[in-house]
Amino acid sequence: MIPDHDLEVLRTFDGRGHATLSVYLRLDTPDYRDSAYDFFIQQVQARLDECQAREECRQALKEDIEIVGLYLKTNGHRQHAGLAIFSCAAELFWRAYPLTAPVPSRVTIGPKFDLGPLMQGNEHGKKEALSA
Repeated sequence: MIPDHDLEVLRTFDGRGHATLSVYLRLDTPDYRDSAYDFFIQQVQARLDECQAREECRQALKEDIEIVGLYLKTNGHRQHAGLAIFSCAAELFWRAYPLTAPVPSRVTIGPKFDLGPLMQGNEHGKKEALSA
């Protein structure tokens, strides 16, 4: 389970103007596990395209993308039904949480971490998804 303290840290994280990267991956089948890295790269490229010509936006995320990509290429997603990753390299922040229940795959870049998938559903469903 993601400790309440960690959820509070994620909720109140101050990126000091830097973009944050939130990654949710569904990993409950071999197909999802096998395609997790490719999905991440495809989605993060789409988010970078949303930065358009703002070079500071693109540069701020380059290190986050490399860190998450390396984690996914190694063994960061092999044994769990889901995975949540939060990164803000500019502020030296990185967290990865294996989840026992699958979550919808998505990649979000913004001023705050995207905690929506962790907070969805009723209290029982939330506890199940957050258990690790």
